[in-house]
Amino acid sequence: MLIHTQPSEAPFVTYDKYMELTGIKYTTLRDQVDSGKVIIKKKDKPREKPMINMVAMNEIAAREALEVLG
Repeated sequence: MLIHTQPSEAPFVTYDKYMELTGIKYTTLRDQVDSGKVIIKKKDKPREKPMINMVAMNEIAAREALEVLG
């Protein structure tokens, strides 16, 4: 069940859009994707651009906030 109800700007965003939204650099983003901190949509084709799943990222943030705030 989803905790977070505020819609994202878009459910999936490109790396470029995510870097614009967060202010992080490409190398930092790649490290976060590789470590699983940033969730990407499963690609249907090998040459597709990776898309970051903003709904999943917002849900994780909401759950972490609930843990902290109680």
